[in-house]
Amino acid sequence: MAQIYVSGHRNPDMDSIASAIAYSRLKNILDGENQYVPIALGPLNVQSKAVLEGLGIPSPLFVKDVFSRVCSVYRKPTMVLDPDDPVYELVNMYNQNNPSVVTIMDGDEFRGLLSIDEINRYFLRENTGQRPVYDILLRNIPRVIKGFFLKKGGQEMIHAAIMVGAMDYKVFCRRLSECGTKPVLVVGNRLDHIKAALDAGLPGLILTGMSEDGLQQIDLSRYNGFVYVSHEDTAETIRLLRLSVAVDTLLVHKNTVRITDDMLFETAKGILAESEERGLPVFSHLTDEYIGFITRRCFLNMPRQKIIMVDHNEAMQSVPGLEDAEIVEILDHHRLDAPKTRNPISIIASPVGSTCTIVYDLYQRHSADLDEPTARLLLAGISSDTVMLKSPTATSLDMHAVSEICSAFSIDYDAFCRELFSNGSSLSSLDPAKAVSSDFKIYSECAVRFGIGQVEVTTFSDLSDVRDRYLAALESLKKAEKLEWTMLLVTNVMSEESMLIATEYKKNYKLLYEEREKGVYYLPGVLSRKKQLLPEIIRVLS
Repeated sequence: MAQIYVSGHRNPDMDSIASAIAYSRLKNILDGENQYVPIALGPLNVQSKAVLEGLGIPSPLFVKDVFSRVCSVYRKPTMVLDPDDPVYELVNMYNQNNPSVVTIMDGDEFRGLLSIDEINRYFLRENTGQRPVYDILLRNIPRVIKGFFLKKGGQEMIHAAIMVGAMDYKVFCRRLSECGTKPVLVVGNRLDHIKAALDAGLPGLILTGMSEDGLQQIDLSRYNGFVYVSHEDTAETIRLLRLSVAVDTLLVHKNTVRITDDMLFETAKGILAESEERGLPVFSHLTDEYIGFITRRCFLNMPRQKIIMVDHNEAMQSVPGLEDAEIVEILDHHRLDAPKTRNPISIIASPVGSTCTIVYDLYQRHSADLDEPTARLLLAGISSDTVMLKSPTATSLDMHAVSEICSAFSIDYDAFCRELFSNGSSLSSLDPAKAVSSDFKIYSECAVRFGIGQVEVTTFSDLSDVRDRYLAALESLKKAEKLEWTMLLVTNVMSEESMLIATEYKKNYKLLYEEREKGVYYLPGVLSRKKQLLPEIIRVLS
């Protein structure tokens, strides 16, 4: 089941949040094969919070971006070995499953990753021209070679070469004396060879083809090494003994690049491409614990988060990382400037006053159950975006939706709007930085990047007192977003008029509005940023 995000625009307003939640619910009713999740791209404004709390509807999931990350592609370890496990088990894993890498864990501590490369290096190292020396872990011998210990000795780990006692006795004794490091001897039923090895104090003997009578003739009373009786023949015993060494000896301890699960897909892909390793470990960015690994197979296809865009269609107003995502649907009431999609998609764009009106119409088209909390949420979205149907953006379809919802659920619309806009306030009661950015949209027209925020109030009486603070907040936002011009449309929903606070720009003088004081313009009858203010700004820039 795929998880599909239903996302409004950045700096979400009531219509954006309401349409995302209500449309997610409708899609989940109509499509049982996918899960639709409403998301928010920023903090909710006061009005949206109050409406959701009043209706008992959970706030949408906050998502900061949809860039593809390692967390979507890394593999959890299914084949894990202890550092002391024998190479024999590692080789068997590759023979049976051919994994990309095998994880080595010492309890909860990550020790490393082993691949076929380390196995190859191990066997190649044995053929470098010098006699190989092995770290033989005694407890691994019976795990690999069928047999039993006749004597354990005092050491758990033996660092020694391997010697076979298959030559003439005199030659054997001479070779034994020439050994710089005493070897572990693998020998058959050759009592003279065994006695010489015991007298020489070799660290260990592995006996093959020994009968019970032969074993009883061996005096181990003064011997301090180990003696193991193999049930295999000599050649097979030697082969398996080499595989009894601990996998820890194959690990190359070096400063491996640390990959975290929140690392960007392309970044991790580049790091692995430049690495000589077949795989790299992945650690949690929250707990720093090892959680899995990545290999080149993980990056054959980039996973893309599926998204439905509601109440917007422009990439610059959407979730960061949209270029990595897969847009599957658009539902909007703004002008079209949608990004190119990889596949044909459904686009419903209607010149109505609110995206919630479109969502309501889709509920009716599909004869889907519309419960009262969702109906009230849609009503709030329509009323907020059309300013109680007084905005010039309001259409007959918006009015029809409002009328039907109020009739179906016995809602007093005037009382509903009074409560909805009672959450509006004065500029002095708001934090300027939050007020400016909470419903802020960025545009690009005539080679100029500019932004317009909007906030609803019930009085302008304190505007002069807070003007400088709001202009400073606009200047900070202009610098942060690398814009040339920033504005805040302050709308009085009671008197149906607005004031525009605008930063300095070389074409300010062309605005048709009356400048009441420095940077503050009076906009009588203007309620809509999209339909009334934006066209004037574009005219000024052209």
